[in-house]
Amino acid sequence: MISKDTLSELQHSRKHGIGRLLLLARRDFARRLTRRMNAQGDPRLMSASNTAILPYIDLEGTRSTEIARRMGVSKQAVAKAAKELEGDGLVTRVPDEADGRASLIAFTEEGVTFLLNIHAHIQAIEAEYRQIAGVEDMKVLRRVLTALAYAEEGER
Repeated sequence: MISKDTLSELQHSRKHGIGRLLLLARRDFARRLTRRMNAQGDPRLMSASNTAILPYIDLEGTRSTEIARRMGVSKQAVAKAAKELEGDGLVTRVPDEADGRASLIAFTEEGVTFLLNIHAHIQAIEAEYRQIAGVEDMKVLRRVLTALAYAEEGER
């Protein structure tokens, strides 16, 4: 039988483990962003599965295989989401100048405008988080998350 102490330690570990905290923080962020976009009446963000690929598309365009790798999903899942985003006028396929056989998924002008709108909301959410955590802690959080996010790529 598992002891109460062991269960208590496990409960604490689960509640305060970095993976769960990151997951819960991401969920909070996504809810705040979705609430803001929905209040604005933009239905394109309502399909989170489609808009989930947006952060993985570089401004100069990205191959679908690279998006799939970055997201850890199948090429078919990316193709399906990209097709729906194309239907919304947010992305288009353009030839890859580095390889004439390949194409890139790239933002349309409307897609860039959509991103600018999203980033205005992100700035507002960050202001909310500064109210919760404080300015200095938000600076530390950004520095730590940047180090963790780009550690394998050697970027900072």
